[in-house]
Amino acid sequence: MAEVEATARTNGERWSLWKSANIGIVLSAFALLLEMNGHGYEIASYADSPNAGTIGNLVGRILAAPMIFVLIALVRNFFNRQQPKSSKSAGRGALTFAVLFVGIFAGLFAYGQFYFSRSEAISGESRSTFINATQRSCVQKQTSISQAVTEQQIESYCTCVGEKMADITTYKQLGAELDENAMRELRQKAEAISSTCRPQ
Repeated sequence: MAEVEATARTNGERWSLWKSANIGIVLSAFALLLEMNGHGYEIASYADSPNAGTIGNLVGRILAAPMIFVLIALVRNFFNRQQPKSSKSAGRGALTFAVLFVGIFAGLFAYGQFYFSRSEAISGESRSTFINATQRSCVQKQTSISQAVTEQQIESYCTCVGEKMADITTYKQLGAELDENAMRELRQKAEAISSTCRPQ
């Protein structure tokens, strides 16, 4: 009987904004987990190289759902102004939100560190992104220096270079800042690959 009365009393209250925000941030966490299955490289890149832009992007992803849920609660409460205020503790709700927010952020940065610590060759989205970026850079360079070749030949050559470079690139190399020795080694590999991709 007491539970029924408590439920009835809760149903007659205005919605708690912090509870709405907490529901939203939990949904944001699940959405990020799902997104990692298809866009893990993008999220890991943002988390592994924090700056104003990448942090802002991650904050936006985390706070989008809570803001929507709070807005819904505000609209609902506006049309139910006669109902009593929510009995939920605002302080407890705010603390829960802060803990969830920090936890999600820490999880994202840990994911970024793990993603770029692996020694296997890149695959999936990271491989496709790497090949596309390498191919675009190659096409721009070859177009500016090659006059006696066709556009199709350049495209074919640059696709070959991008794919072969991806074959020898690991996640750890992809996420690392290259020093002088690493740059020298990369140039040597690129030159070797370049010779094998040029039409004979």
